[in-house]
Amino acid sequence: MPQTPNAFATLERPYLLVTHIPYYEDQRGDVWLTRLWHHDLVGHLSYLKDFIVCAPRLTKGSEADQPDLVHLDVPNGVRVRFVQLPPQATMLKALRFMPRTILAVWRAVGGAHIVHSGVSIPLYWVANFVARLRGRKLVIVVESQWRRGFGASRSSATRLYDMVVDAVARWSCSRADVALYTHEVYRDVLHRPGRGAAYVTPAIWINDSDVVDDNSAELSWARKALQPVRLLFAGRLEASKGIEILLSALRSLEARGVGVQIDIIGSGSNRPSCVQAAADLRCVRVEVLDPVPYGAPFFDLLHRYHALVVPSITDEQPRVVFDANAQAVPVIASNTDGLRPHVDHDRTGWLVPPSDSEALAAAIERAVASGPELRRMGLVALARTRGLSHTAMHSVRSQILKRHLG
Repeated sequence: MPQTPNAFATLERPYLLVTHIPYYEDQRGDVWLTRLWHHDLVGHLSYLKDFIVCAPRLTKGSEADQPDLVHLDVPNGVRVRFVQLPPQATMLKALRFMPRTILAVWRAVGGAHIVHSGVSIPLYWVANFVARLRGRKLVIVVESQWRRGFGASRSSATRLYDMVVDAVARWSCSRADVALYTHEVYRDVLHRPGRGAAYVTPAIWINDSDVVDDNSAELSWARKALQPVRLLFAGRLEASKGIEILLSALRSLEARGVGVQIDIIGSGSNRPSCVQAAADLRCVRVEVLDPVPYGAPFFDLLHRYHALVVPSITDEQPRVVFDANAQAVPVIASNTDGLRPHVDHDRTGWLVPPSDSEALAAAIERAVASGPELRRMGLVALARTRGLSHTAMHSVRSQILKRHLG
Protein backbone atom coordinates (compact mmCIF):
# COMPACT_ATOMS: atom_id res chain seq x y z
CA MET A 1 0.00 0.00 0.00
CA PRO A 2 1.26 3.54 -0.71
CA GLN A 3 2.64 5.08 2.46
CA THR A 4 3.42 8.70 1.56
CA PRO A 5 1.37 10.74 4.07
CA ASN A 6 -0.87 13.52 2.85
CA ALA A 7 0.43 13.35 -0.76
CA PHE A 8 -2.50 13.20 -3.14
CA ALA A 9 -2.51 11.50 -6.52
CA THR A 10 -5.17 13.23 -8.59
CA LEU A 11 -7.72 11.59 -10.87
CA GLU A 12 -9.02 13.72 -13.72
CA ARG A 13 -11.67 11.43 -15.23
CA PRO A 14 -15.32 11.55 -14.05
CA TYR A 15 -15.66 9.71 -10.73
CA LEU A 16 -19.18 8.77 -9.61
CA LEU A 17 -20.04 8.15 -5.95
CA VAL A 18 -23.40 6.42 -5.38
CA THR A 19 -24.79 6.89 -1.88
CA HIS A 20 -28.03 6.73 0.07
CA ILE A 21 -26.98 9.77 2.15
CA PRO A 22 -29.06 12.74 0.96
CA TYR A 23 -27.92 16.18 -0.07
CA TYR A 24 -29.96 19.32 0.56
CA GLU A 25 -30.60 22.01 -2.02
CA ASP A 26 -31.77 25.51 -1.20
CA GLN A 27 -33.82 27.92 -3.33
CA ARG A 28 -30.70 29.24 -5.06
CA GLY A 29 -29.58 25.75 -6.04
CA ASP A 30 -26.72 25.66 -3.52
CA VAL A 31 -25.94 22.30 -1.95
CA TRP A 32 -25.82 21.67 1.79
CA LEU A 33 -24.71 18.50 3.56
CA THR A 34 -24.94 17.13 7.06
CA ARG A 35 -21.81 18.00 9.01
CA LEU A 36 -20.34 14.48 9.02
CA TRP A 37 -21.08 13.87 5.33
CA HIS A 38 -19.62 17.27 4.45
CA HIS A 39 -16.46 16.40 6.38
CA ASP A 40 -15.93 13.24 4.35
CA LEU A 41 -17.09 14.49 0.94
CA VAL A 42 -14.69 17.43 1.03
CA GLY A 43 -11.89 14.94 1.62
CA HIS A 44 -12.61 13.42 -1.80
CA LEU A 45 -12.17 16.79 -3.50
CA SER A 46 -8.44 16.82 -2.71
CA TYR A 47 -7.81 14.32 -5.49
CA LEU A 48 -11.01 13.88 -7.57
CA LYS A 49 -11.21 16.70 -10.09
CA ASP A 50 -14.48 15.66 -11.77
CA PHE A 51 -16.75 14.37 -9.00
CA ILE A 52 -20.33 13.18 -9.48
CA VAL A 53 -22.58 12.33 -6.52
CA CYS A 54 -25.68 10.24 -7.14
CA ALA A 55 -27.84 10.64 -4.02
CA PRO A 56 -31.35 11.47 -2.80
CA ARG A 57 -32.19 15.18 -2.90
CA LEU A 58 -33.97 16.97 -0.08
CA THR A 59 -35.03 20.62 0.17
CA LYS A 60 -33.21 22.85 2.60
CA GLY A 61 -35.64 24.92 4.60
CA SER A 62 -35.64 26.89 7.81
CA GLU A 63 -37.37 24.20 9.86
CA ALA A 64 -35.86 23.71 13.29
CA ASP A 65 -35.99 19.93 12.95
CA GLN A 66 -33.58 19.86 10.02
CA PRO A 67 -30.11 18.46 10.78
CA ASP A 68 -27.00 20.54 11.26
CA LEU A 69 -26.10 21.46 7.66
CA VAL A 70 -22.91 22.83 6.14
CA HIS A 71 -22.71 24.65 2.81
CA LEU A 72 -20.65 22.89 0.15
CA ASP A 73 -17.97 25.20 -1.24
CA VAL A 74 -16.23 23.64 -4.24
CA PRO A 75 -12.47 24.32 -4.55
CA ASN A 76 -11.10 25.99 -7.66
CA GLY A 77 -10.20 23.53 -10.37
CA VAL A 78 -12.74 20.95 -9.20
CA ARG A 79 -16.05 20.11 -10.84
CA VAL A 80 -18.83 18.67 -8.67
CA ARG A 81 -22.21 17.52 -9.97
CA PHE A 82 -25.18 15.96 -8.19
CA VAL A 83 -27.54 13.44 -9.76
CA GLN A 84 -30.86 13.12 -7.97
CA LEU A 85 -32.06 9.75 -6.71
CA PRO A 86 -35.56 8.98 -5.45
CA PRO A 87 -35.98 8.56 -1.65
CA GLN A 88 -33.87 5.84 -0.02
CA ALA A 89 -34.61 6.55 3.65
CA THR A 90 -36.23 3.16 4.32
CA MET A 91 -36.13 -0.23 2.64
CA LEU A 92 -39.81 0.14 1.75
CA LYS A 93 -39.22 3.46 -0.03
CA ALA A 94 -36.13 2.10 -1.77
CA LEU A 95 -38.10 -0.83 -3.16
CA ARG A 96 -41.10 1.32 -4.05
CA PHE A 97 -39.00 3.66 -6.17
CA MET A 98 -36.65 1.01 -7.56
CA PRO A 99 -37.57 1.54 -11.25
CA ARG A 100 -36.77 5.26 -10.93
CA THR A 101 -33.60 4.43 -9.01
CA ILE A 102 -32.40 2.07 -11.74
CA LEU A 103 -33.01 4.74 -14.40
CA ALA A 104 -31.19 7.44 -12.39
CA VAL A 105 -28.21 5.17 -11.70
CA TRP A 106 -28.07 4.10 -15.37
CA ARG A 107 -27.85 7.74 -16.47
CA ALA A 108 -25.30 8.64 -13.79
CA VAL A 109 -23.05 5.68 -14.62
CA GLY A 110 -23.21 6.64 -18.28
CA GLY A 111 -21.42 9.92 -17.51
CA ALA A 112 -18.69 8.38 -15.36
CA HIS A 113 -15.41 6.57 -15.90
CA ILE A 114 -15.14 5.17 -12.35
CA VAL A 115 -18.08 4.13 -10.13
CA HIS A 116 -17.69 4.09 -6.33
CA SER A 117 -20.24 2.02 -4.44
CA GLY A 118 -20.79 -0.36 -1.53
CA VAL A 119 -22.51 -3.67 -0.79
CA SER A 120 -24.97 -3.17 2.05
CA ILE A 121 -28.22 -2.05 0.36
CA PRO A 122 -30.11 -2.63 -2.93
CA LEU A 123 -29.07 0.81 -4.25
CA TYR A 124 -25.44 -0.33 -4.25
CA TRP A 125 -26.31 -3.66 -5.86
CA VAL A 126 -27.94 -1.75 -8.73
CA ALA A 127 -24.92 0.54 -9.10
CA ASN A 128 -22.47 -2.38 -9.11
CA PHE A 129 -24.44 -4.31 -11.73
CA VAL A 130 -24.91 -1.28 -13.97
CA ALA A 131 -21.22 -0.36 -13.68
CA ARG A 132 -20.18 -3.82 -14.81
CA LEU A 133 -22.83 -3.94 -17.52
CA ARG A 134 -21.67 -0.60 -18.95
CA GLY A 135 -17.98 -1.42 -18.71
CA ARG A 136 -17.04 1.14 -16.07
CA LYS A 137 -14.28 0.79 -13.52
CA LEU A 138 -15.75 -0.25 -10.16
CA VAL A 139 -14.53 0.74 -6.69
CA ILE A 140 -16.18 -0.99 -3.74
CA VAL A 141 -15.78 0.38 -0.20
CA VAL A 142 -16.91 -1.92 2.63
CA GLU A 143 -16.91 0.15 5.80
CA SER A 144 -20.03 -1.04 7.61
CA GLN A 145 -21.90 -4.20 8.45
CA TRP A 146 -23.72 -5.40 5.34
CA ARG A 147 -25.91 -7.93 7.15
CA ARG A 148 -29.12 -6.82 8.84
CA GLY A 149 -29.10 -9.40 11.62
CA PHE A 150 -26.71 -9.93 14.49
CA GLY A 151 -26.68 -12.18 17.51
CA ALA A 152 -28.27 -15.58 17.99
CA SER A 153 -31.88 -14.36 17.96
CA ARG A 154 -32.12 -13.55 14.24
CA SER A 155 -35.40 -14.50 12.62
CA SER A 156 -35.64 -16.87 9.69
CA ALA A 157 -36.51 -13.95 7.40
CA THR A 158 -33.42 -12.04 8.54
CA ARG A 159 -31.21 -15.08 8.01
CA LEU A 160 -32.59 -15.50 4.49
CA TYR A 161 -32.05 -11.81 3.74
CA ASP A 162 -28.49 -12.02 5.02
CA MET A 163 -27.80 -15.00 2.76
CA VAL A 164 -28.91 -12.93 -0.23
CA VAL A 165 -26.84 -9.94 0.89
CA ASP A 166 -23.77 -12.13 1.40
CA ALA A 167 -24.10 -13.57 -2.10
CA VAL A 168 -24.54 -10.15 -3.72
CA ALA A 169 -21.70 -8.66 -1.66
CA ARG A 170 -19.32 -11.41 -2.77
CA TRP A 171 -20.44 -10.98 -6.38
CA SER A 172 -19.83 -7.24 -6.20
CA CYS A 173 -16.41 -7.48 -4.56
CA SER A 174 -15.28 -10.20 -6.95
CA ARG A 175 -15.99 -7.87 -9.86
CA ALA A 176 -14.51 -4.70 -8.38
CA ASP A 177 -11.35 -3.28 -9.88
CA VAL A 178 -10.44 -1.97 -6.42
CA ALA A 179 -12.01 -3.02 -3.12
CA LEU A 180 -11.29 -1.17 0.13
CA TYR A 181 -12.15 -2.81 3.45
CA THR A 182 -12.03 -1.22 6.89
CA HIS A 183 -10.62 -4.37 8.46
CA GLU A 184 -9.07 -7.67 7.47
CA VAL A 185 -12.05 -9.89 8.27
CA TYR A 186 -14.25 -8.01 5.80
CA ARG A 187 -11.55 -8.53 3.19
CA ASP A 188 -11.09 -12.21 4.01
CA VAL A 189 -14.84 -12.89 3.86
CA LEU A 190 -15.60 -10.99 0.65
CA HIS A 191 -12.44 -10.91 -1.47
CA ARG A 192 -11.50 -13.60 -3.95
CA PRO A 193 -7.78 -13.88 -4.73
CA GLY A 194 -6.87 -13.28 -8.34
CA ARG A 195 -9.63 -10.73 -8.93
CA GLY A 196 -9.27 -6.97 -8.44
CA ALA A 197 -6.97 -5.26 -5.96
CA ALA A 198 -7.93 -5.39 -2.28
CA TYR A 199 -6.71 -3.15 0.52
CA VAL A 200 -7.45 -2.72 4.22
CA THR A 201 -7.92 0.99 4.92
CA PRO A 202 -9.42 1.82 8.35
CA ALA A 203 -12.00 4.61 8.52
CA ILE A 204 -10.41 7.56 10.33
CA TRP A 205 -12.11 10.95 10.48
CA ILE A 206 -9.91 12.96 12.81
CA ASN A 207 -7.89 15.86 11.44
CA ASP A 208 -4.26 16.41 12.42
CA SER A 209 -5.38 19.50 14.35
CA ASP A 210 -7.78 17.37 16.42
CA VAL A 211 -4.94 15.36 17.99
CA VAL A 212 -3.90 16.96 21.29
CA ASP A 213 -0.25 17.68 21.97
CA ASP A 214 1.61 15.84 24.71
CA ASN A 215 1.64 18.82 27.08
CA SER A 216 -2.13 19.31 26.81
CA ALA A 217 -2.66 15.60 27.40
CA GLU A 218 -0.50 15.63 30.54
CA LEU A 219 -2.29 18.70 31.90
CA SER A 220 -5.67 17.13 31.18
CA TRP A 221 -4.76 13.95 33.01
CA ALA A 222 -3.36 15.94 35.93
CA ARG A 223 -6.78 17.57 36.32
CA LYS A 224 -8.65 14.31 35.86
CA ALA A 225 -6.47 12.64 38.52
CA LEU A 226 -8.17 14.88 41.09
CA GLN A 227 -11.67 13.83 39.97
CA PRO A 228 -13.71 10.64 40.23
CA VAL A 229 -13.42 8.46 37.13
CA ARG A 230 -16.01 9.45 34.52
CA LEU A 231 -16.88 7.32 31.51
CA LEU A 232 -18.61 8.16 28.24
CA PHE A 233 -20.69 6.28 25.70
CA ALA A 234 -20.89 8.21 22.41
CA GLY A 235 -22.79 6.79 19.45
CA ARG A 236 -26.16 5.90 18.03
CA LEU A 237 -28.47 4.64 20.75
CA GLU A 238 -29.32 1.45 18.88
CA ALA A 239 -28.98 -2.23 19.70
CA SER A 240 -26.14 -2.72 17.20
CA LYS A 241 -24.01 -0.24 19.13
CA GLY A 242 -24.40 -2.29 22.30
CA ILE A 243 -26.40 0.27 24.25
CA GLU A 244 -28.67 -2.46 25.65
CA ILE A 245 -25.60 -4.39 26.82
CA LEU A 246 -24.29 -1.25 28.49
CA LEU A 247 -27.57 -0.58 30.30
CA SER A 248 -27.66 -4.20 31.49
CA ALA A 249 -24.10 -3.83 32.81
CA LEU A 250 -25.04 -0.64 34.64
CA ARG A 251 -28.04 -2.34 36.26
CA SER A 252 -25.73 -5.14 37.42
CA LEU A 253 -23.37 -2.62 38.99
CA GLU A 254 -26.33 -0.88 40.63
CA ALA A 255 -27.48 -4.17 42.15
CA ARG A 256 -24.03 -4.66 43.69
CA GLY A 257 -23.86 -1.09 44.97
CA VAL A 258 -20.93 -0.08 42.78
CA GLY A 259 -20.65 3.67 42.29
CA VAL A 260 -20.10 4.72 38.67
CA GLN A 261 -20.34 8.00 36.77
CA ILE A 262 -21.14 7.59 33.09
CA ASP A 263 -22.57 9.94 30.49
CA ILE A 264 -24.41 8.80 27.39
CA ILE A 265 -24.55 10.98 24.29
CA GLY A 266 -26.37 10.23 21.06
CA SER A 267 -29.78 9.75 19.52
CA GLY A 268 -31.73 6.67 18.52
CA SER A 269 -34.57 4.36 19.41
CA ASN A 270 -33.03 3.39 22.77
CA ARG A 271 -32.74 6.94 24.05
CA PRO A 272 -35.92 6.61 26.20
CA SER A 273 -34.40 3.54 27.87
CA CYS A 274 -31.28 5.55 28.66
CA VAL A 275 -33.32 8.39 30.12
CA GLN A 276 -35.26 5.90 32.23
CA ALA A 277 -32.04 4.34 33.50
CA ALA A 278 -30.77 7.79 34.48
CA ALA A 279 -33.93 8.26 36.55
CA ASP A 280 -33.93 4.80 38.12
CA LEU A 281 -30.29 4.20 39.04
CA ARG A 282 -28.76 5.66 42.18
CA CYS A 283 -25.28 4.24 42.83
CA VAL A 284 -24.69 4.40 39.10
CA ARG A 285 -25.02 8.03 38.06
CA VAL A 286 -26.12 8.31 34.45
CA GLU A 287 -26.56 11.54 32.53
CA VAL A 288 -28.02 11.51 29.03
CA LEU A 289 -26.56 14.37 26.99
CA ASP A 290 -27.86 16.01 23.84
CA PRO A 291 -25.74 15.35 20.74
CA VAL A 292 -23.05 17.89 19.86
CA PRO A 293 -21.62 18.59 16.38
CA TYR A 294 -18.70 16.45 15.27
CA GLY A 295 -15.48 18.44 15.42
CA ALA A 296 -14.20 20.77 18.14
CA PRO A 297 -17.36 20.56 20.34
CA PHE A 298 -17.24 16.77 20.33
CA PHE A 299 -13.49 16.56 20.94
CA ASP A 300 -13.73 19.08 23.77
CA LEU A 301 -16.37 16.83 25.33
CA LEU A 302 -14.31 13.66 24.90
CA HIS A 303 -11.27 15.30 26.45
CA ARG A 304 -12.98 15.50 29.84
CA TYR A 305 -13.46 11.76 30.36
CA HIS A 306 -11.21 9.03 31.73
CA ALA A 307 -12.36 6.39 29.22
CA LEU A 308 -14.79 5.76 26.39
CA VAL A 309 -17.05 2.70 26.42
CA VAL A 310 -17.59 1.07 23.00
CA PRO A 311 -19.74 -2.07 23.50
CA SER A 312 -20.59 -2.68 19.81
CA ILE A 313 -21.96 -6.12 18.96
CA THR A 314 -21.48 -6.06 15.17
CA ASP A 315 -18.28 -6.27 13.13
CA GLU A 316 -18.25 -2.58 12.18
CA GLN A 317 -15.16 -0.48 12.81
CA PRO A 318 -16.35 2.49 14.90
CA ARG A 319 -14.45 5.68 14.07
CA VAL A 320 -14.97 6.93 17.62
CA VAL A 321 -12.02 4.83 18.86
CA PHE A 322 -9.63 7.10 16.94
CA ASP A 323 -11.57 10.15 18.14
CA ALA A 324 -11.00 9.12 21.76
CA ASN A 325 -7.36 8.16 21.30
CA ALA A 326 -6.69 11.55 19.69
CA GLN A 327 -7.71 13.06 23.04
CA ALA A 328 -5.51 10.66 25.06
CA VAL A 329 -8.61 8.79 26.19
CA PRO A 330 -8.47 4.96 26.29
CA VAL A 331 -11.41 2.74 25.39
CA ILE A 332 -13.26 -0.17 26.94
CA ALA A 333 -14.42 -2.00 23.84
CA SER A 334 -15.99 -5.20 22.62
CA ASN A 335 -13.55 -7.76 21.25
CA THR A 336 -15.07 -7.70 17.75
CA ASP A 337 -13.41 -7.96 14.35
CA GLY A 338 -13.85 -4.24 13.79
CA LEU A 339 -12.44 -3.13 17.15
CA ARG A 340 -9.75 -5.71 17.90
CA PRO A 341 -7.15 -4.32 15.44
CA HIS A 342 -7.35 -0.85 16.98
CA VAL A 343 -7.42 -1.61 20.72
CA ASP A 344 -4.20 -3.05 22.12
CA HIS A 345 -5.47 -4.81 25.24
CA ASP A 346 -3.93 -3.44 28.45
CA ARG A 347 -1.91 -0.91 26.43
CA THR A 348 -4.43 1.43 24.77
CA GLY A 349 -7.60 0.07 26.35
CA TRP A 350 -9.41 -3.08 27.39
CA LEU A 351 -11.26 -5.61 25.28
CA VAL A 352 -14.23 -7.53 26.66
CA PRO A 353 -16.30 -10.32 25.10
CA PRO A 354 -19.08 -8.85 22.92
CA SER A 355 -22.66 -9.04 24.21
CA ASP A 356 -21.39 -10.01 27.69
CA SER A 357 -22.89 -7.48 30.07
CA GLU A 358 -21.24 -9.02 33.14
CA ALA A 359 -17.79 -8.82 31.57
CA LEU A 360 -18.50 -5.21 30.61
CA ALA A 361 -19.66 -4.47 34.16
CA ALA A 362 -16.43 -5.95 35.53
CA ALA A 363 -14.35 -3.78 33.18
CA ILE A 364 -16.29 -0.66 34.18
CA GLU A 365 -15.83 -1.49 37.87
CA ARG A 366 -12.11 -1.97 37.26
CA ALA A 367 -11.93 1.38 35.48
CA VAL A 368 -13.51 3.19 38.43
CA ALA A 369 -10.60 2.07 40.61
CA SER A 370 -7.88 2.45 37.96
CA GLY A 371 -7.38 6.14 37.22
CA PRO A 372 -3.55 5.88 36.89
CA GLU A 373 -3.88 2.86 34.60
CA LEU A 374 -6.37 4.71 32.40
CA ARG A 375 -3.92 7.61 32.18
CA ARG A 376 -1.10 5.31 31.10
CA MET A 377 -3.23 3.69 28.40
CA GLY A 378 -4.57 7.04 27.22
CA LEU A 379 -1.09 8.45 26.66
CA VAL A 380 0.02 5.34 24.77
CA ALA A 381 -3.11 5.54 22.62
CA LEU A 382 -2.36 9.19 21.85
CA ALA A 383 1.18 8.39 20.74
CA ARG A 384 -0.07 5.67 18.40
CA THR A 385 -2.66 7.98 16.89
CA ARG A 386 -0.12 10.49 15.59
CA GLY A 387 0.08 10.32 11.81
CA LEU A 388 -3.41 8.85 11.51
CA SER A 389 -5.95 11.29 10.10
CA HIS A 390 -8.81 11.75 7.68
CA THR A 391 -6.41 13.51 5.31
CA ALA A 392 -3.91 10.66 5.46
CA MET A 393 -6.69 8.12 4.87
CA HIS A 394 -7.80 9.93 1.70
CA SER A 395 -4.17 10.37 0.63
CA VAL A 396 -3.58 6.63 0.78
CA ARG A 397 -6.87 6.00 -1.00
CA SER A 398 -5.94 8.43 -3.80
CA GLN A 399 -2.65 6.66 -4.38
CA ILE A 400 -4.36 3.26 -4.51
CA LEU A 401 -6.89 4.53 -7.05
CA LYS A 402 -4.19 6.17 -9.16
CA ARG A 403 -2.11 3.00 -9.15
CA HIS A 404 -4.93 0.78 -10.40
CA LEU A 405 -7.25 3.15 -12.26
CA GLY A 406 -5.20 6.19 -13.21
